[in-house]
Amino acid sequence: METFLYDRLMEKAPKINLWWAYPAIYSFAMSSLGYLDIFKMMDLDPELYVERIYTDSKIIEIPYKDVDAMGFSVSFELDILSIIKMLKKYDFPLKSLNRGEDDPIIFAGGPVLMSNPVPFENLFDFISIGEKISLKKALDVLKNKREKSRDEILKELSNLEGIYVPKYPKKEVKIERDEIENSPVCTPILSEKSFFKDTFVLELERGCPKMCNFCLASWLNLPTRFVKYEKIIEAIDLGLKYTDKLALLGAYVAGHPDFDKIISYISKKCEQNPIELSISSLRADLADVELIKTLVKCGQKTATIALEAASQRLRDYIKKDLTEAQILKTLDFAQKNGLKGMKIYAMLGLPTETDDDIEEFITLCQKIKKQIKENKTQFDITISASTFIPKPHTPFENAIRHDKKILEKRINYLKKNLHKLGITFRASSVDWDDFQSILSNYDDDLVDFLEQVVLEGGTIGTFKQLWRKKNKSEKKEKHTEKPACFSLPLYNNKVLKCNFINTNSNSLKLNRQKELY
Repeated sequence: METFLYDRLMEKAPKINLWWAYPAIYSFAMSSLGYLDIFKMMDLDPELYVERIYTDSKIIEIPYKDVDAMGFSVSFELDILSIIKMLKKYDFPLKSLNRGEDDPIIFAGGPVLMSNPVPFENLFDFISIGEKISLKKALDVLKNKREKSRDEILKELSNLEGIYVPKYPKKEVKIERDEIENSPVCTPILSEKSFFKDTFVLELERGCPKMCNFCLASWLNLPTRFVKYEKIIEAIDLGLKYTDKLALLGAYVAGHPDFDKIISYISKKCEQNPIELSISSLRADLADVELIKTLVKCGQKTATIALEAASQRLRDYIKKDLTEAQILKTLDFAQKNGLKGMKIYAMLGLPTETDDDIEEFITLCQKIKKQIKENKTQFDITISASTFIPKPHTPFENAIRHDKKILEKRINYLKKNLHKLGITFRASSVDWDDFQSILSNYDDDLVDFLEQVVLEGGTIGTFKQLWRKKNKSEKKEKHTEKPACFSLPLYNNKVLKCNFINTNSNSLKLNRQKELY
């Protein structure tokens, strides 16, 4: 069952039929705030007839032969495999150059394509590099698809700011920014089958002023924008009319200038009626007693903090403004004020990381366990780790990943030593992270290769086998080979093709890179 939190248009005079697709199952799609927010924009347009489509859609309302355009929301690199499967499922030509006048215009947007569209661009007729404001302008052009030729539509789209048409490339595509200060993005549809069942998600801010060297969320979303307090309260009141589950979203949630007031308002609301409150992640440098108490009052048993790096030296190197003392202080607050556990996120394989950094991380975990014992509390620690993936448009875009053997050795060493401390440790797959790294940074077309991966099963084994064949046939060095030790080179000097995307951060990025190199 779905509950719409806005008034839908009952009468429309649509000019085109549109499929708005999410490259995953229904429950994940209904947990994606960006996907649902754009659907709301489309749904409220009287000249669009839009239908949501998922990988597990069994019944469709608009026959695929009557679809004028199909769009995808792309949040993760591996989504591309699902997009290929969906295009094949509905018998749409995979590549833009093979589509004719009777075929739908295929487009996409999202952080993956805003960062680096190059490996996947041949799948799409156009890509929204900007935020929602750019896509809205593009949809106005698409409405004329039945009156104009395909090529006329694409040429017109290529003239829009924030829109990239691979057939008509531009020297620069600037990311257009949404004005969210007075228009907060929040859940427009509640679903009991969502991964986060019936949860009202509210974006407090976009971007992060801390600008850690690895963080795409910071560097791709400049300037950091905060929703006004009054608009946040209006949105919270709207959500609580329909559900008692509230989630605050953002890369820098606790850094909102009115965060204390927001938490105080929610706390008072919780005293009137029970609320289940969750926050995407606490910042260990900003968490305080009142925040912890409010989370506990609102039913939260655990919280999450991100340390990112294994040692203080590495945290300083990546510009993560966080000290060991702040980490321990936040955990002390959590233990003494009612939380039952903490999930800690860490990143392994950052540039310049050594075994000494891993040892320091284990020492920190020993201090955490000692603190728990001294506080005489039942408090669980779970550590989740992924391996570093260099992202375009960040100061670390040219960093070289550690060798697989080194990464797996350190993961196994941590798993063994943290188990002795009674700490649960989970790590991502190094192979899949390698795959993601290739997709994030590749500078040439990968559509044929990825189609073959899909046709042969879509497993990591398939990818590795086909990647070896690809590199052998092209007489190239294996893309996944890394230095045996992480001494030199730490970085390459390659200029990425996706630098035609203007993120408003290029000069700052170059200054950071001069410090690193």
